[in-house]
Amino acid sequence: MVTAALKVVETEGGDALTMRRVADEIGVSASSLYGYVANKEELVQLVLEQIMTEIPVPEPGVDWQDMLRAWARECLAVFRRHPGVAGLTLGRVPFGPTMLVAVERMLATLRAAGLPDQVAAFAGEPADFAGQAGAWLKSMPRDQFPNTVAIADLIVAGRGDDRFEWGLDVLIRGLASYLTSPPTADARWPAG
Repeated sequence: MVTAALKVVETEGGDALTMRRVADEIGVSASSLYGYVANKEELVQLVLEQIMTEIPVPEPGVDWQDMLRAWARECLAVFRRHPGVAGLTLGRVPFGPTMLVAVERMLATLRAAGLPDQVAAFAGEPADFAGQAGAWLKSMPRDQFPNTVAIADLIVAGRGDDRFEWGLDVLIRGLASYLTSPPTADARWPAG
């Protein structure tokens, strides 16, 4: 079912993803899909989890700048391999088990490098969050996700985007500057 949903998104775009369209792709009735997923949103999350498994989890103990560059480029490559899928992330939190492990590894690396927690949170956060996301992140098992739980409130604050390579370079250079110069009031960091 996830493979069929992914095929629909890749060939027809995210707007074409409906339970009926996936059922047609498989050759079953739309109502039969509800025995496997509760609704379209659950199916979308399964599609996102599937493509996230293609992105290697960052290795521990690597240079944080190299880690971010490699991970961001892997994300871009996955979205290029699966046209239409990037649009599914708009307004959604693609935080299945695979992404949680990757974000925890990134947060651990960034915090170990000495970056301030707010900077690590912005860099490790793959999508905009709203409302209850902070509480959900804080409820995760602390022994498995200590960094995510520790800075959950910071993860749900703030937004950002730019052209990929240019934005990636600016982000990494900007993060490096916080090692020697903390943010000023002019930077407009959210209260945390």
